[in-house]
Amino acid sequence: IPVTYPGTAPEIAIPELDGKTAKMYRGGKICLDEHFRPLWARNVPKFGLAHLMALGLGPWLAVEIPDLIAKGLVQHKDK
Repeated sequence: IPVTYPGTAPEIAIPELDGKTAKMYRGGKICLDEHFRPLWARNVPKFGLAHLMALGLGPWLAVEIPDLIAKGLVQHKDK
């Protein structure tokens, strides 16, 4: 969590997916710049960590995970 929280949105990182999708920075940090950061800035200080997970991570997962599964980059661990 950044020192300037809640003025600055925290970053979300999933190191296990690092390099597997274009919408990610080095270290597995998810790109939230274009869509989520302006929303966060307009709603400070009403937004919290739950909003970050629901409005930042949720849409990213809905788009990227099916694509990663279709490419075979992410598989169920039983397979």
